Amino acid sequence: MSIIQEPNLTAKYLRISRDDGDKAESDSIGGQRNLIDDYIRQHKELKSCGEYVDDGFSGTNFDRPSFQRMIEDAKKKKINCIIVKDLSRLGRNYIETGKYMNQIFPLLGIRLIAITDHYDSMAESDDADQIIVPFKNLINDAYCRDISIKIRSQLDTKRKNGQFIGSFTTYGYRKDEKNRNHLVVDEYAAGIVRTIFQMKKEGVSQQHIADHLNGMGVLPPTEYKRSCGMNYNNGFRIGENPVWSAATVTRILRNEVYTGMVVQGKFRKINYKVHKLQEIGEDEWIRVPDMHEAVIPQETFDCVQELLEHDTRTAPEEEAVNLFSGMLRCGDCGQNMVRRATKKNGKKYFYYHCSTYKRGDGCTSHIISEEKLKTAVLGAIRDQVELLVEAETILSAIGNLPEKRIGVKTLDGQLAQLHKEEERYLGLKAKLYQDMQEHVVSAEEYAQISQRFKKKIEDARQSIAEVEAKRKRILSDARRTRPWIEEFKAFQNIESLDRSVLISLVRGITVYGKDSIKIEFRYEDEMMELLECATDEIPESDGIPAAR
Repeated sequence: MSIIQEPNLTAKYLRISRDDGDKAESDSIGGQRNLIDDYIRQHKELKSCGEYVDDGFSGTNFDRPSFQRMIEDAKKKKINCIIVKDLSRLGRNYIETGKYMNQIFPLLGIRLIAITDHYDSMAESDDADQIIVPFKNLINDAYCRDISIKIRSQLDTKRKNGQFIGSFTTYGYRKDEKNRNHLVVDEYAAGIVRTIFQMKKEGVSQQHIADHLNGMGVLPPTEYKRSCGMNYNNGFRIGENPVWSAATVTRILRNEVYTGMVVQGKFRKINYKVHKLQEIGEDEWIRVPDMHEAVIPQETFDCVQELLEHDTRTAPEEEAVNLFSGMLRCGDCGQNMVRRATKKNGKKYFYYHCSTYKRGDGCTSHIISEEKLKTAVLGAIRDQVELLVEAETILSAIGNLPEKRIGVKTLDGQLAQLHKEEERYLGLKAKLYQDMQEHVVSAEEYAQISQRFKKKIEDARQSIAEVEAKRKRILSDARRTRPWIEEFKAFQNIESLDRSVLISLVRGITVYGKDSIKIEFRYEDEMMELLECATDEIPESDGIPAAR
């Protein structure tokens, strides 16, 4: 008799998945194996011909590597009997499990045994079996659906609490050994990330940053994780010898995780049976700030995001963008200023003029020399830094006067206005009631108008509470509200202008003509508050010089 005709060539099929809620020791791979081996020993007609294990694969579909390999072996007549612990090990999809049990297995001549469910397809079945077996499959399906909903809810709760639940961390971080849901800095990779952000601030393009890292022999994120022993793979790995690319650099520059933010929920399984991932809209991502140490300060990250929005193409022969690229606007039409070169006496000079004028669509040239622009901006930065340093010195000297601290004066003005608004609507409401009593307005009109006044009063009171809370925070720690000053102070002795300085301190420059420009500094509102506080709040008699 040939091996194909041998009646009981038995395959042991073992499966477990936490996605299905399999936690009991009896559901473990070892527990299933012991039970099946014991059953085979007691049934001499069964001959073990192989073991097929799917560890970590959900039972909601049958696209499992070992299961599919087992089916291929069944088609080749290498096996003709499959034994499982119970029907849930075979699958938890009611329709698909029924299809295999009632159609595919009989067609292939496969005997199916489910030990704890007391099911054997070769045994004579009664009417009760015809009802109970499909019912058990239906229960397994429903159980899996219920577990899926509970697991998804638990994971969403963890995400909203800022707990990291991914299998692999973002490049630059690793999992905390004491708390696997918390990220800690991987100093080597974090150093590469800092280099990428610094180079971008200096005007270097993403492609040239990638070329620089490749030239230094720095492993790209996927290969770095593999070198650390992680079984990591993603859809961005290209070729046999992956290298840094402009796209990889851009993904790092866009990643909020480097500011201490945990960002999760970007993808979600369609449902418990369809494991394909679908993208979630960015406005629905779960973001929780300050959950781990930041590799990149928020101010630097925000600055780089603005840079990425600018149209700052790099010339083919250049590694970095031009100093003022993406920062100059025409004072009349608001369009970009473009850079041009001219030669005079054998020397090349650069200047900027309006892009609308260049296209012949109107406006005027608004032409300005690059050297003149550099000199004007450098001088303005020096003056601004000097003013801020002087103002901070003044405020530090009076730090023991909490009512004089930065921002409080402005908030006090807002509170006064809000209290006036509250009193005004209280008065209007009282007057309205009197008008109703005197039959100037009807009861229906009173109810309608009174409701509007009530809403205005509630809004004013809510705003008062918010402003008072903000005032309290400022008084508790004034310095914490102006960390941007340290960034300006870092350029206190600046001698020349470069892209990094410009991007750090200036948001944009408007050109009205060769002798007229307007510089918009970063943190301009906070800057004005600080200067006004230093100038207006300190009496000359205190012996402290007023800010210029």
